[in-house]
Amino acid sequence: MGSGPCVLVCGDDEAQVSQAAAALERVGEGFDVRTAGADAPAAGLDDVACVVSTQVEPPPFVADLRSERASLPVIIFGHDDASIVRRVLRDRGLEYVQRGPSEQYAVLADRIERTLETPENDPAAFDRHVEVIEALDDGVYALDDEGQFVFVNSAMTELTGYTEAELLGEHTRIIKDRATVELAEDRLRELLSGDGRDDVGTTFELDIHHKNGERIACEDHMTVLYGERGEFRGTAGVIRDISERKRREEMLSGLQETSRALMQAPTREEVASIVSGAAQRTLGLDLNVVRLYDAEAQVLRPAATTEATTERLGERPVYSLDEGYPGEVFASGEPVFFADEDGLDLGGDERIRSGMFFPIGVHGTLSVLSTDPDAFDDLDRQVASLLVTNAAAACNRAKREQEVRETRERIATILERINGLIENTVEVLVEVTTREAVESGVCEEVVATDPYVFAWVGRPDVRDERLEVTSWAGDVDVDIANVTVDLEEGTVGAQALADHEPEIHTDLEGSETDWVRDAHAAGVESVMAIPLSYTDSTYGVLFVCADQVDAFDDREQVVLEALGRAVANAINAIESGKILSANKVVELEFTVDDRRLLLSRLSASTGATLTSEGTVINDDGSLRLYLTAEGADSDTVLEALEGDESVAKVRRVAEHEGDTLFDVTVTGSLLARLVDHGAVPRAAGGENGVARYTVELPYQADAREVFSIVENDYDGVDLASYHEHERPVRTQQEFRASLAEQFTDRQETALRTAYLGGFFAWPREVDGDELASAMDISRPTYHQHLRAAQQKVFRELFEN
Repeated sequence: MGSGPCVLVCGDDEAQVSQAAAALERVGEGFDVRTAGADAPAAGLDDVACVVSTQVEPPPFVADLRSERASLPVIIFGHDDASIVRRVLRDRGLEYVQRGPSEQYAVLADRIERTLETPENDPAAFDRHVEVIEALDDGVYALDDEGQFVFVNSAMTELTGYTEAELLGEHTRIIKDRATVELAEDRLRELLSGDGRDDVGTTFELDIHHKNGERIACEDHMTVLYGERGEFRGTAGVIRDISERKRREEMLSGLQETSRALMQAPTREEVASIVSGAAQRTLGLDLNVVRLYDAEAQVLRPAATTEATTERLGERPVYSLDEGYPGEVFASGEPVFFADEDGLDLGGDERIRSGMFFPIGVHGTLSVLSTDPDAFDDLDRQVASLLVTNAAAACNRAKREQEVRETRERIATILERINGLIENTVEVLVEVTTREAVESGVCEEVVATDPYVFAWVGRPDVRDERLEVTSWAGDVDVDIANVTVDLEEGTVGAQALADHEPEIHTDLEGSETDWVRDAHAAGVESVMAIPLSYTDSTYGVLFVCADQVDAFDDREQVVLEALGRAVANAINAIESGKILSANKVVELEFTVDDRRLLLSRLSASTGATLTSEGTVINDDGSLRLYLTAEGADSDTVLEALEGDESVAKVRRVAEHEGDTLFDVTVTGSLLARLVDHGAVPRAAGGENGVARYTVELPYQADAREVFSIVENDYDGVDLASYHEHERPVRTQQEFRASLAEQFTDRQETALRTAYLGGFFAWPREVDGDELASAMDISRPTYHQHLRAAQQKVFRELFEN
């Protein structure tokens, strides 16, 4: 322990305190070094000559010591940023030494020695403090207990516009209004009462009145000055000009409000108006012009400006992309700033000496002008840059929403037009009864709808592999009546027929199809070939011609494809219905040796001879097949049917003399597909792995196409027979006569008695006993006659 002045090292970090104390004992000039924690009492420390605090806020007992000895030097030995160092230096009773390498302890020891050697009223010490204060950018002042200035630094005189002589001895009312003086007095009372949040100092915002009358937003950090005996001596403080910060806050606040308005703007023109108004209102930029890019003309057109701009500079011009500052910044995407004493002549009575030009994304530009040189600072540039960034985003959103609105309007127009086409076409399909009427009707309805100008239907001739014109409509001057389209690769319509997928053609002038080139010369710009497909069959191709290149967009394609399916469905219904009334039919008999068919694989695996006794198409599209198996074990056939993946349900109905009848429901049946294409099954069976089918079609139907369906999809297909024959229509009298010839007298009497007596009503009006008694026969005999008569009726109905 040294015999020199007592130096107290204190702080809440014991390690830092111990390290500093040991270093001072080593490098100091005989210091009597003591240590104390943050909670040490002030009692017993009267002999301390200097306090070294290892923390920026000295422990509480230091304040107690200074209240008794205001001249007690306190040195902060810390590692803090510049703002904290500045705050420490503002207190004339505190000094600061930056903690660092071991050499800093020598600096600390030297500072202690010089502080102890120089009394508080030493002129040299006071000059050093003044030098520090004068070096500060913020205004520093000291007031006596009456609120009159006793000290100001040069920054304070610059801030207020008054000289030092004009301020010293004056009350603070010279630079503050009454409300601000009262605010400062209230804060002072809080400090003196000890009830305030901070009993060392307080910070508050106020307006300083400059000598020229300008009000300057400032921040005052005020502390209390005490005498050696703790008496109130006045106040001291640091006043900082925060007008720039306030201006920034106000600009950013206004920019936030502008951003909300921009995000609600429905059009780019509205965005331009908001940007121009915000530049004037929020940024104070009275002379500004917003230009929007006209992509079609490739120029920047004025879209919004201020009244001041028009009054002082006149109507603003349109710029091309290689003209003036607006064209330059739009083309480069980078802002341009200029400040020129000579200025620019922009066509008005005044010359422009400052300007800022910003690109608004790909949508336009913002020009901000001033007749004063160097009129815009960094803050103006930053906030204006944020404004145009937000404006570009708003323009993007407005453009997207406008495109959505236009798309919706276009879709509504398309839907209205297409709905009319669909409704009118469906009405035609419902009313007509012939294929020719269907084809001509759909062509007329299509050309009645813009932008379709011509339509025709080509019906396939499978034998000659070509499309033949059957119906057409439209005002286009093209001779289509005798056109035939060979179904070869590259021909318009060939792919649509083969793949059941639509084609769209827009390069008509270079087409290899003659009629397409003729149509283009007559004003047609695009053609869509729509297959008239029903399941696996195509009844032809509908060609729709439009006078617009982009007539067939995605929505049009969907609708026209659906239209093609509806037409094909109507043709199928008409062709299928012809077999019911035709008096001349085509009979096809063919065999198929392909294990993908149930009759083929079942006869091969079981050795049974299979015969169809009848078929029924269920509502779900499956086929119910009544199948007789002969020459194989019944259980073996049943097991094979139950294990077959195409069989949905199977039931053994009856066995009789080696034959077994099965009720089989199958999916994906060839017979069901043939029925869909207008065929009527007459016989079906299978033996030794070969399936045999006999079907009838109306004479007008394309029997070759039906056979092609089988030939294209299965292996081992052979046409056994193909012939046409008459099928005369039977009258009601002929049907009755045929039945009468088959009935015995007893059978006819039993059937007539049951029908007229109410035996077939529900609930029954008479039972079998009563009917048997009426015929004077036994009940079993009566039912034998009745069943025999019913069997003859059903055989005549379903087989003949």
